[in-house]
Amino acid sequence: MHRDRFELALKQLNAHDGALFEQLASAFAVLEFGELRTVASVGGDGGRDARLFSPVDDDTVIFQYSVTVDFSGKILRTAERLKNTAPSARELVYVTNQEIGTKVDDVKRRLRKEYKLSLDVWDRAWFLDRVNLHSQTEEAAESLAKIKVDPLASSALGVTPSLPSLSSVEEQEAALFLELTYGDEDRHKGLTKVGFESLVRAALRDTDSDRRITREEVHERVASMLPGGREYGDLVDGALRRLTKGAVRHWSRSDEFCLSHDASLRLKDRMTSYTLIQEKFRDEVQSRVIEMANVENESISTAETAAACGLVEAALDRILLERGKSFADALVSSRISDYQSESLEPLIDRAMRDTKKTPSSKVRRIVSYAISSIINNSIGVTREYMRGRLESYTLFSLLQATPDVQKTVVKLFSGGTIWLDANLILPVLAEELADDENRSFTRLLEAARDCDISLRVTSGIVEEIASHMRRSLAYARVVGQSKRWDGDVPFLAAAHAASGRETAALGSWLENFRGGEQPLEDVADYLSDVHGIRVQELNEEAATADIELRGAVQDIWHEARERRLNKFAPATIQILVNHDVECYLGVVQRRKKENKSPLGFNSWWLTLDGTAFKVNELLRSRITGDPPLSPVMSPDFLLRYLEIGPVRAQISKNMRSELPVMLDVSFLEGVSPHIMQVVEQVRAEHGNLPGRVLRRKIRDTVNRLKSAKGKMADGGVALVEQEVLESIVSTNAQE
Repeated sequence: MHRDRFELALKQLNAHDGALFEQLASAFAVLEFGELRTVASVGGDGGRDARLFSPVDDDTVIFQYSVTVDFSGKILRTAERLKNTAPSARELVYVTNQEIGTKVDDVKRRLRKEYKLSLDVWDRAWFLDRVNLHSQTEEAAESLAKIKVDPLASSALGVTPSLPSLSSVEEQEAALFLELTYGDEDRHKGLTKVGFESLVRAALRDTDSDRRITREEVHERVASMLPGGREYGDLVDGALRRLTKGAVRHWSRSDEFCLSHDASLRLKDRMTSYTLIQEKFRDEVQSRVIEMANVENESISTAETAAACGLVEAALDRILLERGKSFADALVSSRISDYQSESLEPLIDRAMRDTKKTPSSKVRRIVSYAISSIINNSIGVTREYMRGRLESYTLFSLLQATPDVQKTVVKLFSGGTIWLDANLILPVLAEELADDENRSFTRLLEAARDCDISLRVTSGIVEEIASHMRRSLAYARVVGQSKRWDGDVPFLAAAHAASGRETAALGSWLENFRGGEQPLEDVADYLSDVHGIRVQELNEEAATADIELRGAVQDIWHEARERRLNKFAPATIQILVNHDVECYLGVVQRRKKENKSPLGFNSWWLTLDGTAFKVNELLRSRITGDPPLSPVMSPDFLLRYLEIGPVRAQISKNMRSELPVMLDVSFLEGVSPHIMQVVEQVRAEHGNLPGRVLRRKIRDTVNRLKSAKGKMADGGVALVEQEVLESIVSTNAQE
């Protein structure tokens, strides 16, 4: 039996399903202990799951079958009952559909101490591990699945689950089937084929040999999912022709079609797995909402929790749809530098309109925290669900923009060379403090290298990184002398402190990257040896740029740097401006030798700096003629490119699962407090606490400040630094 099918059946059991669970549990228990007999009927706590059982030949073992969520209370009440109903009992086997794991350890200790009982728990994982070991357990599980899962899957296929960001049922059906099929498709297959085969499957979803539809009906159903005024006939016929080799049956005389029996079964299994993932995602959303309420010391009712969860899900759905649309628009318009993120508040506003709910300010605040937490720290099922939804929306947006998706996507560069800005390197260094699951930028660069993309930095960027490390050490010395630090706290120093480490240890950590004698060479060697990022200059190329263009670009960067770094010396600002100009114009000039289309250029500059994305537009009023095409790419665009572009087949399944769902998080504008000052304050107030407790204090305090409103500097640099800091805090708080 398919594990997901059985797991979903177990999750669907509720307080009214005691008899169903008793039948299932008995089928499993009899294989372990033989025949069971009832030793106590329904007691004071009521309900079917108050019945107790014991093996016929061993009255020291007692079984309790229960679907209750409050397993701790249930077990303790049962132990109390056993003192009267089965005083000879020495072992209680608690059998449940809930997921318990180690959460029952304290109860086990209490039962041993107070009731002289040992506790054995058969929870959801226990059933899943044993379902296919015997025909009897398979049959029992399948019987349960037919009752609890089949109606659910059939309903989901007939009436699409809510995708609140899409307006029509037809669009929702299209997006759902793209989500169900895209992840399982051959990554070498063209996206046009993938898209239209998914849409044809959606059109045939409710067909079988007794309920066939004509070719004309298939065309009409597919056309209803896409914008009008276009011709899709050849693409639909091509998809039907390919699918009739296995997934679709064709009656040539009447020219009618239906899904094959095997395809229908696979679709039902896939829908079951999807529904299970969706439920686990919703469980995670609820967990994050409750966690954020606790961080805020807020008490929220069951109704408020449900409202907050619904709004979180709707807002995340809106964010994912906007990301997919933005990527599609950037491809179709051939303007990669237009791909920008949207702030969070308007997305929440639209989500509230979608749900037609008006939450209290308390609930709205908790919703913002939960969304931030999920986006910045999504792993496992949550990441899988969000990735599937984002890929679905991206491909659906591309199909809406142009029927021939593959023709558009193949224009994207394959391989190529990308120069990295310092604001991309610093988060990668900081992620050395986080665990593997929270190394988003590191994984992005690994995936890029796997796709034969060459990663480069200029020596100017290496100099910026080394200078930042010197400044971080200076901060550590000042703080170590109990003096006041003037100016912003260096990011690496903040990241180190947020990890719970002492400021005095900052120097030894930075030795991972550089020594004291030749810091520039050390940093360059580290980047090359660990991350495959090699130094390659762009100054000669930049110097060949037209004088008018070079002067205008320099002025734009100088104005931006002075505005953001007004506390720095003019000479320092000029050095940074020179580095920016070299990267921007150096890549622009390299492209003149490539003779590529706007999407196909092989040279790019990867940065988070908002000024870089504005340069092209600002140049229009400062130079004669049209400015050169922007060389700028955001890391989130690179992420989308790796997942859906021509190199996607080169990403291994394991690597794909480790990639983040999103990266440049400028939709978190206004949620960027002075994290380091907060960390130092918490450390000063609670320095006597054990390290583990202190790290938790830091994490909780940072989370409380996520609602702080503040003007973000140009672009998403500060916010990505915050994202990395929070992932480090989260990692160490859980150690």
